[in-house]
Amino acid sequence: MFFKTINQNPISWILISILGVIWGSSFLSIKYAIIAFEPIQISSLRIIIGFFIVFLFSLIFKIEIFNIYKPKRYWLFCIGVAVLSNLLPFTILAIAQVNFSTIFVGLCMAIIPLLITIFSLFLFKYEPISSKKLFGIIIGLSGSALLVISKASEDLDNNQEIHFIFIFLCILAPISYSFGAIIINKAEIENLLSFTTHALFIASVLSSPFLVKQGLFPNKIDLQSIFAILYLGIIPTGVATIILVYLIKKEGPIFLSLVNYKVPLWSTIFGFLLLKEMLPNNFFLSSFLILIGIIICQSKKV
Repeated sequence: MFFKTINQNPISWILISILGVIWGSSFLSIKYAIIAFEPIQISSLRIIIGFFIVFLFSLIFKIEIFNIYKPKRYWLFCIGVAVLSNLLPFTILAIAQVNFSTIFVGLCMAIIPLLITIFSLFLFKYEPISSKKLFGIIIGLSGSALLVISKASEDLDNNQEIHFIFIFLCILAPISYSFGAIIINKAEIENLLSFTTHALFIASVLSSPFLVKQGLFPNKIDLQSIFAILYLGIIPTGVATIILVYLIKKEGPIFLSLVNYKVPLWSTIFGFLLLKEMLPNNFFLSSFLILIGIIICQSKKV
């Protein structure tokens, strides 16, 4: 069996590699941020900072962002992306990393391409499921299940309470991201940067009351945490969004999906080398099954 190769220009390959490193490093940054900040503060501040970065780029490139007279469908898509791609997963991941390692939470993100495939099959009936795609889904989800079971087993062996609610959150985050990606893919958007700016603005407005209630300032002064918050807002949320928009416009969403192979890898590298975290049981087998499942689902015969 042969698979199609993707002949994108070198700049696109460099940018998608940078994007993988940036998003992979966000899990490391969250781990540092929770030293002094509460999860809702982390998610709200990174959204607000990220919005101002994207807003600045929109002004520099003279993108029309002040026109609010757009179809109702457009604003519903903006709200959907604001909640499902920003507010909800950012908060969930911060809560999850209070209890779990960077490696474990990052690896859970590896199932995003599989979930997008599954949801697309059920939401869009015109896309039939092939035996090959079904086999890939089963293989990939088996790897994900093995990873979660390994984590639960570790907690039992160490006589620790199994935090099922937090394991559920680790699964809910990629589900949320997947629905957000489907919305972006199916929305009829004239300008992605304008759309993203509006979505981040809505996410900022929605998160602000929670931030005010929680408090604008950290529980204690910790320079690492403050730097981590600034980094999360400026780089993984703001700058990464600009790269994302460029790649979608230049190469399309299929090429962008390749970044999902890189994010768990980098989150594992950062967690293992910098935080000295232990690799989960069955780490290599789980990662192999997830990767094979993704490749099978997204490959095309020639």
